[in-house]
Amino acid sequence: MSRSTGRITGVAVGSADARARQEKGPVLAWARDTGLVVDVGEEERLAAMRLEEFASDIVPAADAAHRDLTAQWAAFICLVDDRLDRSGLGSRPDEVRALFARILRVLTPGGGADVRSGPEAALDDLWQRTAPGMPPRWQKRFVADYRDFAAATCQEAAVRGERTRLALGDYLALRRRTITALPMATIVECTADAPWPDLPGGDLRLKTLRRAAADVAGWTNDLASVEDDQRARQENLVTVWAREHGCPLSTARERVVRMRDNRLCGLQLLAEELTAGDGVPHSDRAAVRRYVNALRSFVSATLLWLGATGRFEPRWTPDRHGAPTPLP
Repeated sequence: MSRSTGRITGVAVGSADARARQEKGPVLAWARDTGLVVDVGEEERLAAMRLEEFASDIVPAADAAHRDLTAQWAAFICLVDDRLDRSGLGSRPDEVRALFARILRVLTPGGGADVRSGPEAALDDLWQRTAPGMPPRWQKRFVADYRDFAAATCQEAAVRGERTRLALGDYLALRRRTITALPMATIVECTADAPWPDLPGGDLRLKTLRRAAADVAGWTNDLASVEDDQRARQENLVTVWAREHGCPLSTARERVVRMRDNRLCGLQLLAEELTAGDGVPHSDRAAVRRYVNALRSFVSATLLWLGATGRFEPRWTPDRHGAPTPLP
């Protein structure tokens, strides 16, 4: 981990061989079939994300079908997010609300019956292949997670549209909800065969662990995308920190790296406590250990992926007119 920049070091970004594999893989073919990608530029960006590799790191013990399903869920989440951030749509609250109204209908019984193409069709396909194998309480939790993400994204669009400057605490609370880590973590329960343990009365520590995972993902994403967000004139954890503390961006970045690392350390300590069985009924320890290990794998894969993905390459950044930078 580079302390000076906050970026994860690792695999070279977007190698030609890696992209060639992605172009022939199940993610891009599925995205074309459902209409999730609409032009060559989006296809190129999706290939650059290397989501098959990401999924293999998230669910290393899963079979090919579950790895593909994990990667396709990640593609849906990333491309919806990028469409908001990179087209200027994310600063137009009415259009964001209209987009999520269409998407959320898919998660309403009977709501996806007439869906043919685009993000709605992609979600409809994913939901039909994922939900039947999971219990009703899991389905209810995923829908709640995704609806909360949609509501938070609409709130973020209003903040951006009005050029509101959030206080640091308010930004952190909103960022936890807009990062989409919680819905994706719920998907991983399915694809890793590690469902949320049904402990008597629930377990606050599992909820705390989940929130910490979302924070680590969101803060690391902001560290990786700070230049991208600045060019798009969007607030970012680093810029909010710099503004609130009256310090240069370089100092703010270092402080955010330290904050993220402290959050990650707390997550690891809590995960070790849970996997050791401290305070967990003996009959539930195997299920808790399986769930916690799956969540840790998701966090580790996310940290690695954010440092290796081509998602934040400058050529995917919109120009001053809101259009993607032309391909080289």
